[in-house]
Amino acid sequence: MLFALAVLLIQPRADAQMALSAEKIALIRPAISSLASTTSVNEISLPLTPVSSNISIHPAVVSDSVELPSAPEPAPVKGPTLNAFLRSGKPMTVSVGQLLGEERHKDRLWMGLGAAAHGAATFDAWTTRRAITTAGGQELNPLLKPFAGNASIYAAIQVGPLMMDYVGKKMMYSRHSWVRHMWWVPQTASFASSLFCGVHNLGVH
Repeated sequence: MLFALAVLLIQPRADAQMALSAEKIALIRPAISSLASTTSVNEISLPLTPVSSNISIHPAVVSDSVELPSAPEPAPVKGPTLNAFLRSGKPMTVSVGQLLGEERHKDRLWMGLGAAAHGAATFDAWTTRRAITTAGGQELNPLLKPFAGNASIYAAIQVGPLMMDYVGKKMMYSRHSWVRHMWWVPQTASFASSLFCGVHNLGVH
């Protein structure tokens, strides 16, 4: 009897506890479902980080130390060099001894041309005297005509070669290079003219 009474007293509490637990379950389920849905959304969607307005984009700075590609080296040109056009046996400088030797060589040539011109003039004077005395010829040069009748023609005819010797010597030391290279022309012309006149006088009969 007591046992049945205890069961009756305990059953309402159990029912109340069961009802309370059912209500708690009903309240907990929506929270769990919302939590699950939130979790699934958070898992699926990626979090977006806000972009700060203070971020600035700077252009890339090219460093001065960046090395540019080097230019291709020129290929060596195969051909005659400057040394090929220069004579190795002829020095570029002239010593004082060489200059003196060249001057002595010119003086010897000048003396030789002078002797030849004076010898040709003497030959011209002799042939002139011979043509006048033997063949009755006449001197056509007005400067030598007063001396043609006697031996003074040998001295008078040397004036021309002497003048050419002086002109040639002055040309040898001229400041113009082209004149220095033609110093031998006056003496050569005197020799040629005297020799021509002497040969011509030999033909007079």
